[in-house]
Amino acid sequence: MEPSLLMWGLCVSLMVPSCLTELCDSDPPHVSHAAFKALTYNKGTMLNCDCKAGFRRVSYGSSYMTCSENSSWDNRCQCVRISNHVPKKQVTPQPEEQKERKTTETQAQMQSMYHMNLKDYCVEPPRWKHEGQKRIYHFVVGQTVHYQCIEGYKALQRSPATSICKMICGKTRWSQPQLTCINESQQHPFPGEEAPQLSTDALLETEPSCLLTTTDPQSPTEAARTVETFILTMEYQVAVAACVFLLIGVLLLSGLTWQRRWKKNRRAI
Repeated sequence: MEPSLLMWGLCVSLMVPSCLTELCDSDPPHVSHAAFKALTYNKGTMLNCDCKAGFRRVSYGSSYMTCSENSSWDNRCQCVRISNHVPKKQVTPQPEEQKERKTTETQAQMQSMYHMNLKDYCVEPPRWKHEGQKRIYHFVVGQTVHYQCIEGYKALQRSPATSICKMICGKTRWSQPQLTCINESQQHPFPGEEAPQLSTDALLETEPSCLLTTTDPQSPTEAARTVETFILTMEYQVAVAACVFLLIGVLLLSGLTWQRRWKKNRRAI
């Protein structure tokens, strides 16, 4: 029975850390004329396997990739052409798509500004064939994203603008990045010297009391994302519970087997 015990112990050790990983309930805050990007991704971060128009995920493939415990992305996203789809003419990318591509291109430049130990993180996964235009990540608590003004705009502050997903009063919240982007042609009396002002969100995070809370109405998109996160969390919980019950069953069977052998040996004596 020892190999079985080892197998179920390994199952529990692999599943419990994933279950304990807390997903952030919302996306990082929006900053006008700026885009955010993660330099590295915390373990437990998930990336949707989305395909571009005219393609779909393979039936046997996973719907998302996950930053695993060995600091690599498990699963691989695969897209295949929809059989009855007629390819459309190539059109000019929308401003949002251009912004997304620009953000991806500048990631390497941003990474050169920071030096960190990558053994506890995952780097940006490579693009897969027929990948969708925009990547959708599901971040976990502790994730840090960095903001940068988009092309044609400049920052008033010189310090790096970041946002961190934190657990506050039992709920996940992103800190407000201190960044203001203005048009490059716009003149400012003291460029780069403006002192960042604490926003209302930042002030609320510094309050130790959790008695005063406000409930903001959720949009349909946020509600759908919350339901998806809940389903994924439940899947992990069910998997962990199954492993625990199987481990208990193996231990009980081992105890009964040992007891029977002990009685037989005693009778033989």
